[in-house]
Amino acid sequence: MVPYTHPVYRNGKRLLWHGAWRGAGRHEKVQRLPSKAAIAPQPPPQAQAASVQSSPQSQAMKPFSILADPDDLSAARMSRDFTAVLNDKGAPVRALVGSTSPMGLTKVVRTDMADFAIVTLDSAIVSAKADPGWPKKTPVVATLAPETVEVIAPKEIKTVSDLQGKSVSFGDPDSATANSARLLFSRLGVSVHATYEPLTEALEALAASRRSAVVVLGAEDSRALADFGEDGHFHILAIPWSPALESVYAPARVTSAERPNLVSASDAVETVAEPMALVALDSVAGSPRAEATGRLSRIFFDSYDALLTGERDPHWRDVNLAAEASLPNAAWPRLGAAQAWVDDKKGASDASLDAFRQSAKAVAETSGGPKAEDSDRLYDSLTRWRGLMQ
Repeated sequence: MVPYTHPVYRNGKRLLWHGAWRGAGRHEKVQRLPSKAAIAPQPPPQAQAASVQSSPQSQAMKPFSILADPDDLSAARMSRDFTAVLNDKGAPVRALVGSTSPMGLTKVVRTDMADFAIVTLDSAIVSAKADPGWPKKTPVVATLAPETVEVIAPKEIKTVSDLQGKSVSFGDPDSATANSARLLFSRLGVSVHATYEPLTEALEALAASRRSAVVVLGAEDSRALADFGEDGHFHILAIPWSPALESVYAPARVTSAERPNLVSASDAVETVAEPMALVALDSVAGSPRAEATGRLSRIFFDSYDALLTGERDPHWRDVNLAAEASLPNAAWPRLGAAQAWVDDKKGASDASLDAFRQSAKAVAETSGGPKAEDSDRLYDSLTRWRGLMQ
C-alpha cells in the first residue's frame, strides 16, 4: 500500500492509502489509461505558478480534473473550455477524455480519476436506477444545453421503424453515445442489431452497406460527418415527437445548413436532443470533497462570461445557469455551493435591468411596443448580442 500525497475523500471519508498499482498519484493513474484518455495541453510550469499566485482564492487549491466522453465531440470541447477558463483564473484544472457511461462513471469514482464530468441524462438515469443514492453523491453543478441525436441511414430507409432487426452502429461500446442509443431505441420500441465502433469506421461500414444506420450524439462539427453523404444516397431519419420521449428528451431539428449532404435544401428534419449536465463526482453534501468542488464551481460561475466568446463551444451560449435538473423518478440535487451562487444572483438587484424594464413599460404604454413582461427576455437578448459584438 502507498500513502496518498494529497487529500482524497470518498463518501465523506478521507482515504489514506491506495494500491501500489495505481501509481504515486491520481494524475499518474490517468496517464496509464488507454490512448483515448488524452489530457489537454497545459501551460509551462512557470506560467502555471504565476497563474495560481494571481488568484488568492486558489492558492491552497488542489488540482482538479473534468471528464468528457471522446465520442461526444461537443462535450470534449466544453471540457477543454472549462479547463482553459479556470486555469486563466488561477484554478488548476485539466481536461480528460474517457467513458461517461454508467459503468465508466463508476470506475472514475472508484479510482478517483476526476472531480467533474459532463454527462447525459440517460447515463444519470441508469446510474440512479443501479444506485438510488447516486444523485446525492453526484450533484449537478449546472444543466447544459441538450445535444442533438442524429440517425443517419440510406434513403431507401424511410423511418426509424424500418430499422427493425437491422444492423445499427451505436458508437464505441462503453460510450455515452452507445448508452443513449440503446435507451432511445428501447423507448421507440424498435429492436435492432447493435454494433459498436468509432464513428469513422461506422460511416465507412454504412457506405459499404454493412450497416443500415449510424447513431451520432454531439458531433455537430465532426469532420467525418461534414464530408459524408456527398453522393446523395444518405439522409437523417426523423424521430417524431411522442409522449414516450417527453420525460427525457427535448425536441430538436437538423437543417440543411447544418447537414447539407444529409438534409434536403431549405428543409429540416425533426429529431430529439439529449439533455446534458455538468456534475461534481463523489461530492455528497457536507463532505470535505463537496466543499472543494464547491470552491471551483464558484470560480466557474463567476468566470462564466469568458465562455461566451467566439472561440468557445457555442453550446455555452444556450446554458441557463439557474435551470434545475431532475431525473424522471428521482430528485437530482444541485451542488450546495452552486445552488448558493444561483440563490445569491436571484436576490441581487440589477440597476440596468430595472431601468430597461421601465423603458420597455413606457414604450408599451405610449407606442404599442413590447409588453413590459417581455422586458427580461429582451434585456437578455440585448446583453447577449452586446457581449458577442464586443
